[in-house]
Amino acid sequence: MRSQTWKSCLGVLCLMTAGTANAAKISFSEKGFIDIGALVQAQYRIEQDAAGSGKDPSNDFLLRRARIQLGGQFNDNISFFLDTDVSYSTGPGTTPNLPTGTGGASPTATGVYNGIYLLDALATYKFAKELMIDAGLMLMPMSHNSLTSGAKYATVNNFPTYFSPNSQRGTRDVGVELRGLVLDDRLYYRLGVFNGVQSRATVPAVVGPPAVAANPGINPGDAPRFAGTFRFNIAGKEDGYAFCQVCFAKSPIVSIGVTANYQANAFRGTAPTGPGTSVTTGMGSWTSGDADVFADIPFSEDLELSVDAQFTRVWAGTNTPQSGYGIFGLVSMRFGIFGPYFQFEYFNSDAQYVGRGNTTGDIKTYRGGFSLYVVQHTYKVSAEIAFQDKEQAGNTVDGTAVPPNHWVGTLQFQVVF
Repeated sequence: MRSQTWKSCLGVLCLMTAGTANAAKISFSEKGFIDIGALVQAQYRIEQDAAGSGKDPSNDFLLRRARIQLGGQFNDNISFFLDTDVSYSTGPGTTPNLPTGTGGASPTATGVYNGIYLLDALATYKFAKELMIDAGLMLMPMSHNSLTSGAKYATVNNFPTYFSPNSQRGTRDVGVELRGLVLDDRLYYRLGVFNGVQSRATVPAVVGPPAVAANPGINPGDAPRFAGTFRFNIAGKEDGYAFCQVCFAKSPIVSIGVTANYQANAFRGTAPTGPGTSVTTGMGSWTSGDADVFADIPFSEDLELSVDAQFTRVWAGTNTPQSGYGIFGLVSMRFGIFGPYFQFEYFNSDAQYVGRGNTTGDIKTYRGGFSLYVVQHTYKVSAEIAFQDKEQAGNTVDGTAVPPNHWVGTLQFQVVF
């Protein structure tokens, strides 16, 4: 390689590593521009008894998120956002964030994935701040926690979210959405209709246990999914596509919100009737709702409190393991660059018998850790220990062995540029 080429490459590297990382902004008209950026979250994770021996801790180096982001606007009315992701995650309380179509997210779902895929791809037309139209692949209008940017968590993991199986990509779906701020910026809304569950002629048989015979598919009429959220701003406001958890704000941000998500003919469930026995519940709708409160209160430039609390209810048929309620909470306190936090996740299943695989039963997950905000969220290091507490951990229930309770430690390095 020629000397001049080496010098050019060295100069680019110096620009990338010096100071605060910034996205590249390319202007092509007076009001038109394109922003190019990226998010990288690299992790070291150690998990109890997860090595091949079954009794030693695993040691994994992985990417939690690796996103290439492209956004911008043509003028004051027309804008767009597109990003890709690489998700590679496992451990108690984590959920697959990959378009596998294997089922809805669950607080007990685990998986290891490593692949590049399209995460967001939407265009927005802004009539005014009171009315914007989004179209494409986008974040579902759910709770504040679900709408928080993955780059702006106080923690390593957000709360679990619940969707009907085969109906979403991470926490995204393709559709059309209205959003805006009304009533003197007090009421924020997002209302949309989305693709939802994909029609299937036949659901294949499952060997088990428990064995499930092949049966007719779901959503034969290909009905869409409807979802929406309303947030009342008590203090401050958030009006972007994604929110923050630790905001480094100059003034308080406090809001309360409610959400609803409905998909017709989305699910064929089974309800346990005793050890080793169950009954099919037939095809039915999947409905979920959330109520939450969020507060980010800066007492000074170096002292900031963040609180996020949420109640969730899932209706997926009488006595099905997927039906139930969840209670989730987060408290984070930032002292300068040091931000300790505690997070609690609890899901209570309506099913009479628990432990059928990894998707049912009452489960608690406790998370404690801290983040070092070297340069706010641009350069950040987070450390967390999580412990999973299943109701029937280590037992065999309804013919299925429930994995023992265990802990997971995570060290995460984040850069946004």
